[in-house]
Amino acid sequence: MVTVRAMRAGLYGGLSALAILAAATPAAAQDVAPDASADADSGAEIIVTGSRIARTDADTIQPTLVTTADQIDRRGYTNVAQALSEIAAFGVPGNSNVGAQEGPFGSGQTFVDFFSLGSQRTLTLVNGRRFVSSNTASVFGPVGPGSQVDLNVIPETLVDRIETVAVGGAPIYGSDAIAGTVNIILKRDFDGLELKGQAGVSQRGDAPDYRISGIWGAGFAGGRGHITLSGEWNRARGLTTGDRFLTSAAGPFFTTAADPASPFQQQLYYDQRLNVFTNSGVPLAFDSIPEFGGIFDASGHVLTFNDAGRLVPLDFGTRTGSLFESSGGNGFATKDYGNLATNNDRYLATALGSFELSDTVRWFGEGWYAHSKGTNVAAQPVYNTALAGPGTSPNGNLVLSLDNPYLNDADRATIRDNLAAYGLLGGIPIDADGDGNPDFTTAPDSFLMARANTDLTTGRADTTVELYRFVTGFDGEFGVGDRIYKWEVSANYGHSETRGRERVLVQQNFLNAVDAVDEGVFGGGAANGNIICRPGYSNANIATLSATCAPLDLFGVGRFSQAALDYVTTIANPTATNSQFVLNASVNGPLFRLPGGDVIASLGYEHRHEKTAFDPGAYYYGEDVGGGFRMPFGRSIPIDPVRGSFTTNEFSGELKIPVISPDMDAFVHAFELDGAARYIDHSAAGGDWTWTAGGRLSPVADVTIRGNFTRSVRAPAITESFSPTSLAFATANDPCDRRFVNSGPNPAQRRANCIAAGIANPDGFTSNIVGFTAPISVSGNAALRNERADSWTVGAIVRPRFVPGLTITADWVDIRLRDAIVLLGAGQTLDACYDAVAYPAAVCGQIDRDPGGQVAFVRTGYANAASMDFRGLTAEIAYRREVAADTALGLSLNYFYLDKLETRVGTGDIDTARGEIGNPKHSFTANVTVDRGPVNLLWQTQYYGKSVWNADAAPNALEYSGVGSWWLFNASIGVDVSKQFALRLIVDNVFDAKPPFPAPAANGTITYYSGILGRYFRASATAKF
Repeated sequence: MVTVRAMRAGLYGGLSALAILAAATPAAAQDVAPDASADADSGAEIIVTGSRIARTDADTIQPTLVTTADQIDRRGYTNVAQALSEIAAFGVPGNSNVGAQEGPFGSGQTFVDFFSLGSQRTLTLVNGRRFVSSNTASVFGPVGPGSQVDLNVIPETLVDRIETVAVGGAPIYGSDAIAGTVNIILKRDFDGLELKGQAGVSQRGDAPDYRISGIWGAGFAGGRGHITLSGEWNRARGLTTGDRFLTSAAGPFFTTAADPASPFQQQLYYDQRLNVFTNSGVPLAFDSIPEFGGIFDASGHVLTFNDAGRLVPLDFGTRTGSLFESSGGNGFATKDYGNLATNNDRYLATALGSFELSDTVRWFGEGWYAHSKGTNVAAQPVYNTALAGPGTSPNGNLVLSLDNPYLNDADRATIRDNLAAYGLLGGIPIDADGDGNPDFTTAPDSFLMARANTDLTTGRADTTVELYRFVTGFDGEFGVGDRIYKWEVSANYGHSETRGRERVLVQQNFLNAVDAVDEGVFGGGAANGNIICRPGYSNANIATLSATCAPLDLFGVGRFSQAALDYVTTIANPTATNSQFVLNASVNGPLFRLPGGDVIASLGYEHRHEKTAFDPGAYYYGEDVGGGFRMPFGRSIPIDPVRGSFTTNEFSGELKIPVISPDMDAFVHAFELDGAARYIDHSAAGGDWTWTAGGRLSPVADVTIRGNFTRSVRAPAITESFSPTSLAFATANDPCDRRFVNSGPNPAQRRANCIAAGIANPDGFTSNIVGFTAPISVSGNAALRNERADSWTVGAIVRPRFVPGLTITADWVDIRLRDAIVLLGAGQTLDACYDAVAYPAAVCGQIDRDPGGQVAFVRTGYANAASMDFRGLTAEIAYRREVAADTALGLSLNYFYLDKLETRVGTGDIDTARGEIGNPKHSFTANVTVDRGPVNLLWQTQYYGKSVWNADAAPNALEYSGVGSWWLFNASIGVDVSKQFALRLIVDNVFDAKPPFPAPAANGTITYYSGILGRYFRASATAKF
């Protein structure tokens, strides 16, 4: 395209200039916060994230990572989550616009995950205040239950800086800040008008991204009042996995090695095809897969329908060690039907205002509106195959009549001959319960068909978030004697509604439409060519897009009418709402004076009420059939509505004690103690304390050592506490079964517990739940306790006076999370009971067995049953210096070392994530910036250390256990054409680097998305008035 060529020409010119200006400088990293640092250096008091106490320095006892507005502008981010993703300590997002989505339950929403401890354990604030969530309160939501903030609703235009504080925010802000706190700080007192337009496109001419934004601000009433308005529009078009080689069916994949003598359990292949079905249909004579139950031609070839509905040979390609997967051939190309990136459309409007009522009292307010729509562009279709169930079950092989009028006569004869040869014209046996014995036969003159129904459901689904939020409050100061105290009171209300929309299949109508007959033949006469649904059908008890049955031709692809498609589909529309009301009050100031300075205290109170409701809609709710059971209208289990609320009243205190100050001429330069505590009275989880204690020691002016001990909590989410009890069926590995009784962390204890439970001879006991479903219930748990984390950090800040402008920080972070809330399945519940140190443990009351020892019922749900352990090092180097009269050089490095990341659920095995894709041991982002007159340049380097697919995998499990390290380079050049007008060109993935081989064969789509997308160009123009 001409546009791409023009961008490319501009890029090479910009890179040449950057190379000349920065040739002698090493690569480095992320900018420090110039605004906060400048205020601190000038002696002005500021509030930093993780504290309510105003101070004259920007350092606290917690590790703090800062992303500035300048960096956001230089990189051309359209979403603040993009900025955070380039901080090495952030893990793979809980959800984003990249990769597989949760259909209508959260497509395109973005929730960040600090330290990879779960997005529900990262607290997100705006201007130090809580922000209403738009997460869906359901187990089918896009991320784990919690109050996560969708960063799509934050206007990038209005961001001044983003401060991320590790662990220590809990006593200041309350629940959820276990991993850390992200505080998005907005621009205050903006003056003038700024308009910006930006467009982006990949080198391949796809994935366009457009943004138009504006911000205006002005003072009034002689400077006593100020108002700031911003608006932003953003549109991004997505990609399917089939749009890029590496994520398509043609790309790499792992499956069972074809050679039994191979030293690897799984080997790497290309061009993945599932040979058990096609999207045009594979006819079958037995309720099996084509290789064992297919229809053959005279030459012995297994047959499939082609797109036009005629039988042709099924090409198995190159066989692998899997019966289901081939390399090449004409089987189903599963990997072509997935979401690589969502469509996103956002409209954001924000108003900020303030007015000085007097010299000591100021009113402030905020108004927010956000409309964000994400579209999952593709997903796996609904299938009919023996791999998903027996014939006649919703996902099992389809049962079709040989007299189906859409079937070609010659093909009908071929299928009939096969059935006759097997003696199956009288009906095909179906083993419905999986015990190896037929339970019934199909109707005479019928055959089966396996099919990927890509022409019925595409997986395209929308999630629309509509949010509004208001903040109002007052702040000011008052004096007592010669002491000045600062105070603030505020009220904050937010409401979000998340609406899903997806075209989905209605099973009953689908069966009606598939059972097509010729009207004349059905009436006992000759065929008249008028094909209808077999009379006598009953429609599903849910409205579809058409109430009139129209026959469905499934032989081939897309051969049915729109009327038939409308009859078998409806629109699913789940809805989730969240509301949040917060009252805050705080006061801080000096208590008394020590030789080192004023002892400053802060007291605070917070009242918060949150309410959530989730309505799955008629389709996902299903149809009541009595006995507490519901039947699905489609092919998923019925989904329950969720509704609940909670209220907290929280009291906090903070103390800053300057023991030694720089002007005391003591044996050390400075020494300060800091502490904070918060009592949380939660209506559902009860009372709890969170606290932090630490300090800062500067032996000399150039070096500060800091550290803290912190207790953090996360209260149970509404989903976890209030989900209603629903009934379902499940299989599980019973620890008392002869095949598993000698496993587990302590086999002898497991055996003893099973005997105590009444299984007299576990070695001879075969549990039915291993192979056949048993009834279970799934529910929330009103008795859940708070999650609790004990954390500590220790680090150093170095600002050598002999290198002006240089700052080096490094902090070690250790987090031990206990009583983590997880949704236990039937198998985990059984393990927790029979692997306990004694029988019966409390969890054993959730299991019912019949007199023969068989599992009769399991009550599952949320429990405080997991633990997580994290250790890591965050480090930053920042350097900025004027190297000439009109030239400034900036270097920065943000480095993260992951030492430990482990999760354990109940008594199960420890899951190690350290070193896996998405959590490399070593990673960093480095920036080199050069500002010379009207030109500003950025060269960015990102490094991801080598990673494995599964850190707990056995040796030789995969031919390639992981991938090597990966380097990514981005560049930006901006030119101030005049004081009012600026242009910028940004190039992501300058060298079009591909992900490290062989990603993403088993994982890595999100981590290496920039490499999959390829070189990407953005151009922007900014006008200031």
